[in-house]
Amino acid sequence: MQIINYFKNNYRQIAKSYTLIIIGSLLLAVGTGLFLIPNRINAGGISGVAIILNSVFGFEEDIVVLIMAWGFFALSLLFLGLKFTLKSLVSSLIYPLSLVLLMRLPFFQTLVQETFLDNPDTSKTLIAGIFGGVFVGAGVAITFLGGGSTGGVDILVFIIHKYTQVKQSVLSFVVDGAVIALGVFALGDMIASMIGIVAAFITAIMIEYIFVGRSKALTALIISKDHVKEINEYIQDSMERGSTLIPVAGGYQKHAYEMIMVTFDRKEYANLIYQVSQIDKRAFLTVIQTNEVLGEGFRGFRNRKRKGK
Repeated sequence: MQIINYFKNNYRQIAKSYTLIIIGSLLLAVGTGLFLIPNRINAGGISGVAIILNSVFGFEEDIVVLIMAWGFFALSLLFLGLKFTLKSLVSSLIYPLSLVLLMRLPFFQTLVQETFLDNPDTSKTLIAGIFGGVFVGAGVAITFLGGGSTGGVDILVFIIHKYTQVKQSVLSFVVDGAVIALGVFALGDMIASMIGIVAAFITAIMIEYIFVGRSKALTALIISKDHVKEINEYIQDSMERGSTLIPVAGGYQKHAYEMIMVTFDRKEYANLIYQVSQIDKRAFLTVIQTNEVLGEGFRGFRNRKRKGK
């Protein structure tokens, strides 16, 4: 009964979230299935691993992606729990299945063959890398906006982070970098490998601009009349972020409140908005793009020399 009431009361938000996740997963499949994989462009991730395994062992790339996506999903259930894994459920289903269709339907095969593979040259490969990066980045960003996760090697990153406490950004760079570097030796094509790096860079840019603009982090200011404690506990316990409680007063009636200030990573944006709405639908929440964050949980301070005239 509680589940029915939950969907009844939140069907619009749920429909919006899953629509974004589905669209993002489809764009991800287009980027990898029509641009990156057919042109042997290794931009990291499980599609990069699939290209390597095809080159070395002859395994079909779309099947490799399918097996790896569902395999990582199972690992996530085992090591990260149901709550985290559900975020990647839809994408883990839609992305690999869409990729299989795109790479096996005659219409798309003919389109790719005539566009890129007949009389191939470096300029065509570069164009494929650029558009592949655009579609993949847009797909990942839109999936994040829906509160989901694309799964894949991100799950491996989260598992390693859980047991080593190494920063996720560092782990993600190391994992994708290792896949790209391995591809240089497996494929024996330095030009395609360099284009893969370009595609990975474009993917990162697309995620930044679509999801949070230019900023790398966000800061939320939250005012709740009766549920400050519950919201703050969610931030502390579930998000594992530090928060600051600031006494404030309403400008009109001068009522006293406590405002919660928290800075967080872009991937936590949709979940924070959703959880605050579940705790207090009348809360007032402002999200600010943050240009730089230094300190625990983010980038460390550096010794900076002041430049004088």
